Amino acid sequence: MRYPIGSKTELKAPPKGFRVIGVDLSLGASNFVIGDFETLLEAKEAATRRAQVGSPIYIYDDEGKLVERYGSWH
Repeated sequence: MRYPIGSKTELKAPPKGFRVIGVDLSLGASNFVIGDFETLLEAKEAATRRAQVGSPIYIYDDEGKLVERYGSWH
C-alpha cells in the first residue's frame, strides 16, 4: 500500500496497535506500510530490520502519532 506523505488516516495503526511505515526514496518519497503490530516491541524489531537497508522507517500509534523513527534521508 502506498499513501501520500502526511496522510494521517493511513498512518494510524489498528486500535491498540502500532503501524510501521517505510518511505521509498526511489519513488519520490512515497509511503508504504511494512506492517501492523500488536506491541511496540514487535514494531521496533520490524523497523530495525528494515532500517538497515537505509530507507527512513517510522512507527505510528493508533492515533496516527509518530512514536519512533529509524534510518535516514540519504
